[in-house]
Amino acid sequence: MDATKGSDGMRVLVWILVWVVLIVLGALYIWSKGRVTWRQTKALGSEIAEASERLGAVQAQVDRLGESTDAIQKLAVFEDPGRVRAERQTTRRTLQEERRARRNRNLPTWARHVDS
Repeated sequence: MDATKGSDGMRVLVWILVWVVLIVLGALYIWSKGRVTWRQTKALGSEIAEASERLGAVQAQVDRLGESTDAIQKLAVFEDPGRVRAERQTTRRTLQEERRARRNRNLPTWARHVDS
């Protein structure tokens, strides 16, 4: 009977050792993942702080420059439709003429129209 008691005790010790090793390995894994997460959180915090400083600098510059109310145009919705349409057509004609002039200027001589 002593032989069976000794092997049972040894078996219990082996299982205890296996469980302790598993718990230690699990704790090490969780600790390493927590450490990585902590480092990423610190990096994110520093990036957010830097972005906040940049935003503050940009806002200060905008405040320094100020907004010019003279440059704000009235919305076309509140204008006379006939006048807005005429202005649009004039602008389109002007842009088409400018585009045509640029195209003619950039065309090689052999591709230009004869009467041009």
